[in-house]
Amino acid sequence: MIQRILIAFAFPLSLVAQSGGSSLFSFLDRSVFAGSSALANTAYLNPAGVGAYALQNPLLLNDSTLYDLEVSYGALGEGIQLLQSSFGCKIYGHAFMLGVQNISYGEFNATDTWGNSLGTFTAGDLAMSVGTSLFALQGWEVGANFKLVSGTYESYQSWAIASDLVAMRRFENSPDVVIMAKNMGTQLTTFAGQREPLPLNLLVAVGDKLKYAPFRWTFVVDQIQRPNLGYDDPNNIVIDPITGEEKLNPQSYLNLALRHLSGSIEFLPTRRTHLMMGYSFRRQYEMALPTRRTSGGFTVGAGMYFDKFNLHYANELRSVAGRMNTLSLGIQL
Repeated sequence: MIQRILIAFAFPLSLVAQSGGSSLFSFLDRSVFAGSSALANTAYLNPAGVGAYALQNPLLLNDSTLYDLEVSYGALGEGIQLLQSSFGCKIYGHAFMLGVQNISYGEFNATDTWGNSLGTFTAGDLAMSVGTSLFALQGWEVGANFKLVSGTYESYQSWAIASDLVAMRRFENSPDVVIMAKNMGTQLTTFAGQREPLPLNLLVAVGDKLKYAPFRWTFVVDQIQRPNLGYDDPNNIVIDPITGEEKLNPQSYLNLALRHLSGSIEFLPTRRTHLMMGYSFRRQYEMALPTRRTSGGFTVGAGMYFDKFNLHYANELRSVAGRMNTLSLGIQL
């Protein structure tokens, strides 16, 4: 059964996979929800009673998380703001997760060729999504997200469609498993006549709660379709003391392998308290500086649950230049 699911995922990937390390609308690969942010974007298996987790994996939506309205806000430097809202509901007896995500990149000065000011302009991305469970087969649940995406940068605009395909299985005596293909799709209209790839991501997540302790762990191996996530780093250039020739130190196989791995751990001391921590190896490697140690890649957060609402907070340690704080409010309607 697992082989069949992997083949089903791999087939559409072969149709849309792109080479290279850049893609359009990269914000689609993460959730703004503070609970997901605090777990380093690994919350694909989280069974907590919060509907916002189902924005990344619609199979997490259940009767206890329906009609949960979530609003999240995050901020980075230079006026970059992230907003997200999600709502789970039933339509004709079938559960759906509805979501809207918006990123504003701030205000920019417009100039002509000679540097004369022409005023200001804004830039931003928007994604609207709907997710649902499709069917169950031999213990596996299969679901999908469907997204309509728009980007507007000054007078340039692009539209795209994308979808996530996810299969999940819960086990009684072994870790749960998710297999997911994210952001399969294409541009409907381009910015300037050149078609660009979407941030395709094939991943596998495994996780479980400890039987006799209030801890839950998750590991995610992502970007499986791109074995080499390395790049030419100028910090790795060394000069041969004899010839004076510049050489680039190759990245080790262990380094390249760990770039695919991220993980998280959750501590649930009470029914109303939730403490979270996550770590992304790739972010740590990419944000590292050769002259000083950094905490890039670590995320921490907490959640508080009340009868009719919940609060989540996340702090992402991105680099020595700054961090991202996210706050989420969920209301049970």
